Amino acid sequence: MAVHDELAVLGGPKAVQIPFPKWPRRTQADAEVLLEAFWETGREAIEVGGNIGAFERAFAAYQGRTYALGLNSGTAALHLAVMGCGVGPGDEVIVSPYTWGATVGCIIHANGIPIFADIEPNSLNMDPVSVARKITPRTKAIMVVHIYGQPADMDPILEIARAHNLKVIEDCSQAHGATYKGRKVGSIGDVGCFSCQASKHLPVIEGGIMVTDSEEIYHRAMMGATHPERQRVEMAGKPLERYVDSIGYNFRMHPYAAALGVARIGQLDADNAARRAKVGRLIAALRDVPGIEPVFPTVEDGQSYHMIPFRFRGDQLDGVTREEYRSAIQAEGVALNSYVRLPIHLRPRFQEFAFYGKGYPWKIPDADPNLVYREGDCPVAEKFCAESELTLYTTPLCGASDELIDQMAAAFTKVGDRYRRVLVAT
Repeated sequence: MAVHDELAVLGGPKAVQIPFPKWPRRTQADAEVLLEAFWETGREAIEVGGNIGAFERAFAAYQGRTYALGLNSGTAALHLAVMGCGVGPGDEVIVSPYTWGATVGCIIHANGIPIFADIEPNSLNMDPVSVARKITPRTKAIMVVHIYGQPADMDPILEIARAHNLKVIEDCSQAHGATYKGRKVGSIGDVGCFSCQASKHLPVIEGGIMVTDSEEIYHRAMMGATHPERQRVEMAGKPLERYVDSIGYNFRMHPYAAALGVARIGQLDADNAARRAKVGRLIAALRDVPGIEPVFPTVEDGQSYHMIPFRFRGDQLDGVTREEYRSAIQAEGVALNSYVRLPIHLRPRFQEFAFYGKGYPWKIPDADPNLVYREGDCPVAEKFCAESELTLYTTPLCGASDELIDQMAAAFTKVGDRYRRVLVAT
C-alpha cells in the first residue's frame, strides 16, 4: 500500500488490510482443559487444591513468591491486598492518578483515602520525589502501578517505604512477566496484584491473582476471598484462625479460569518476547514520522507492553488537533485511542467525594478533614492527558505478522505525510 494514497478519512483505501490478531487465542487445547475441568469441578471450587490450587502454585513459582491467591478479578486482588496490608478507615494510600480506576477504587473499598502522587514525564509511572512529598502521619501504604507493562522505578520507592514503615503494593495488571533490574514485577514490594482478564497477557477470561511472602497478608486476604472451609484448613493453628467465618466478599477464582491459567502460563515469557520484537519493529518505523512520538523510544527486555503510549506532536502538524489526528489514524485501520483521558483526582467522584454516600469514606472521622483534590495537584499527569496522550493496545501483537506491523506503520506515515488534508474531513 503506497503511503501517498488518499487518506481513508476522506474516502481512500485503508492502509491496514490485515486483521488484528484475536486475543486471547482460542485453541483446541484450551477447550480440552475446560472440558476436563468441567468433569472435575466440585468441592475443589471452595477447598484448597484442584485447578485453583494448581494455578496458585504455578503462579507463585513463576513469581518466586511464597503465597498466591487466585481471585475473580484484578480488582479483587487489589482490594484484598490493601486490606491485607492493614489499611483501614481514614488511612491514606499514595497512588498514581494516571491509571485504571480500579487501582484507586480498591483503596476506597477498604475505607482508605487515596492520595495522588504525580508521574514522571519519561515513564508515566509514579514519581518517587512526588511520593515523598505526599507522606503524612496517616499514610499506610504506597500503591505502585506498572503502567502499560513498563516497570516503575522501584528502588527509590522502596527506600521511602522503609524509611516510613509503609507497605508497598504493586499493581501489575498490565505487566505480567515484566522485570525491574532482573526481578519480576510483583515480587518486589510486599504484595503483587495481577488481572487475568481477557485483554491481559495471561488471559483466563475473567480472573486475578495476588502474591506475597507474608503469611499475615495472605491470611487477611484469604478471609475476604475464600470459603470458610478453605480458611479452616490453611489457617489452622495460626493467629487469625479465630476470625474464620463466612462474611467475606466471596472473591474466589472460578475453577475454569484457573484451569486456563495453568494451561497458558507456560506461554507467557515467549509471548512477551514476541510482543517486544513486534513493538520494536513498529517504534523503529515511526522514528521520523511527524505527529507521533513513542513515550518509550526503545524497547527494553524488562517491558511487557500491554499498550504503547505516544505523545501527540501537534506542533509538527500545522494545526491538526489530536482528535482529528486520532480519527484519521483510526480510519486507516489502527485502533489508536487515549486510555486514561482524565486523571483520576479530577473526576467527578473525587471532586464531589461521591462513593458510599454522605461523603464517605473521605468524611470518616479519622480522615484528613481538609483534604481537597485540586487541578494542579499532579501537573505532569494533567498536562499529558490534556495535550498529548495517545495509546495503542498491543497485547495481541505477539501473534502479528511483520506485514501487519508494516501496514500499521504505513498508516501513521500516510497520515503524517498528508496531514494538512486531515482538516478537510471535519
